[in-house]
Amino acid sequence: MPLTADILDMIEHDTGEAQVMLRRLADAMPKSVEARTLLATSHLRRLEFDKALVHFREALELDPKNDEALRNTAFCLLASGDIEAALPAFEHAFKILAGAGSLRFIALLKHRLGRVDEAIADYERLLSKCQPTSQEIPYALQGLAAALRDAGRPLAADHHTRALVERFRREPMQVASALVARNNSDDFHEWSPYADKSRLAEMLTARQAVDPAGRFPETFVLPKDRKTLQAFAKGPDAPALYIVKPVRGSGGQGIEVTADLASALTRDDVVVQRYIDRPYLIEGRKGHCRIYCLVTSAEPLRAYVYSEGIVRIAPELYDASPDRGGGPSMHVTNTALHLDHPGLDISQDAKQDDVGSIRSLSALLRRMTADGLDGEKAFGEIKALVEWVVRMIAAEGLFARQAASGPARGFPPKLFGMDVLIDEEGHPWLIEMQRTPAARGAPLVERINGEMYVTSFRMAQAPLIEDTTPPDLAEALRADDGARRRREAEMELANRGKFVPLDL
Repeated sequence: MPLTADILDMIEHDTGEAQVMLRRLADAMPKSVEARTLLATSHLRRLEFDKALVHFREALELDPKNDEALRNTAFCLLASGDIEAALPAFEHAFKILAGAGSLRFIALLKHRLGRVDEAIADYERLLSKCQPTSQEIPYALQGLAAALRDAGRPLAADHHTRALVERFRREPMQVASALVARNNSDDFHEWSPYADKSRLAEMLTARQAVDPAGRFPETFVLPKDRKTLQAFAKGPDAPALYIVKPVRGSGGQGIEVTADLASALTRDDVVVQRYIDRPYLIEGRKGHCRIYCLVTSAEPLRAYVYSEGIVRIAPELYDASPDRGGGPSMHVTNTALHLDHPGLDISQDAKQDDVGSIRSLSALLRRMTADGLDGEKAFGEIKALVEWVVRMIAAEGLFARQAASGPARGFPPKLFGMDVLIDEEGHPWLIEMQRTPAARGAPLVERINGEMYVTSFRMAQAPLIEDTTPPDLAEALRADDGARRRREAEMELANRGKFVPLDL
C-alpha cells in the first residue's frame, strides 16, 4: 500500500518526527523502496547529504531503475561538492532512463569541470531531444549560451540568448521564476551551511568578533555553547526573553519564546538567541522583513540588495511583558505558521501593500517615516547589513573557491534571502538567512517576487552584440573575454531596476 502524501507534508514541516517514524517504517518494511526514498528525502530536507545518499543507494539496491533514487543519488554527490563523482552518477541515471534533467546536469557539470566543448555538445543534444513545450528548454538555453561565451564564441551564444529572451517575452513570469529557482538549486555547494541555523550562527558570531558593524543578536548553539549560554544568562546583559529554534526548522515550526532556559539547556538540537523584545510595531504587531541579495559575479565580486521586500506580521497584538507570556501568534511572524489563526489577514489584492498581515518593505519604510523615524536611513542600514553579510561570506572564502573551481559562467547568479527585524529605534537586526527563499505566496508576495525575478532575468540574459553595436566594440567582444565580461557588467548595471549595487 503506497505511503500517503501526509508523510511528505510531515517531512516538510516536522522533519525530526518524520525521520523517527520513517526509520521504524524502513526497518519494518525491508523491501519497501518507498520507505527508503522517503527516509532519504527527510535527510535531504535537513541537508544531511551523506545520510540521504546511504538511503537512496539502499533504494537502488532494491530497484536499480528507480528514477527518484537515481537522480537524487547524483544530486547528493553534487550537493556535497563531489562533482567528479556526481557526473558519472548523472551519466548512469541518463543511461538507465534517458531523462532530460539528468542530461542537463551532465552538461552543467562538464562546464564546471572545464570540459566546455563537451558541455556545449550535451546542451545541443538536450535541445534536440526536447519538445517545444519542454520545461528544460530555458535552462538548456541559459547553460548553452554561458558555455559558448566561455568557449570564446559570443555570436553563437547570442543566438541562443535571443531564443531564451523570446521565450521570456511570451511568458516573462514563468521563465524568469523558473530560472531563479533552478539557479538557486544549482548554486555552488558551499551555500548549504547558510541554511543550517547552527553553522550560520557560528559564522556570524565569529564575524562579529572581527567586524562588529553588523547587528546580530547573541546566539548560542547547543550543546556546544551550553556553558557560555549559562554564564550569559547570569550576566549583566542577560535579556528578559530568549528565542529557541530548531537547528533545521523552517516556516516558524518548533520556535519557542521563553524567559526560562531550563528546558532549552537540556536540548542538543537548537540554537538559543537573545530575543529582541523592543521591535518596531506595525499597528501594535511585530513583523519581520524578507530582504533579498543577488550575487551576480564571484570574481570580481558583484552583488546587489533589492530595494523592495516583503514584511510578514504576527496575527496577535504584541506584549513582551514577562508576566504576559504570549505564544507563537504574538512572537513568531512566519505567515505559514498562522494560516488558521482568525487574526491573520492576507489581502487578495496584489496592489494593496500596506494592509493586513503581509505588506511591502516600501510601505513599512513609509510608515516608519510617518511615525517619526527615518525610513530612508533604515534602508541604508539594511543595505549596510547586507554588505556585512556578503563581506563575511567573502572572508569565509566561498567566492574565491567558487571562482577557482571552474569557468565563471558555469555558475548562474545566486539569490538569497535575509530575515531582518527592525527595532523600535529603526535599526535592522539580522535574524536568519534563507539560501533558497520561497517564491510563492500571497498575491502581494508573488507580485514583488515576480517583478524581482523579471529584473534578475534582464540583468543576466541579453545578447552582447547587436546590429547597432559599434564595429570596434563588436570586434573586441568577439576577440576578448575581458571585453565580454565588462560588457556583461555594464548591461547588468543598466538593467538593475530596483536592485541597488553593494559597496564591497
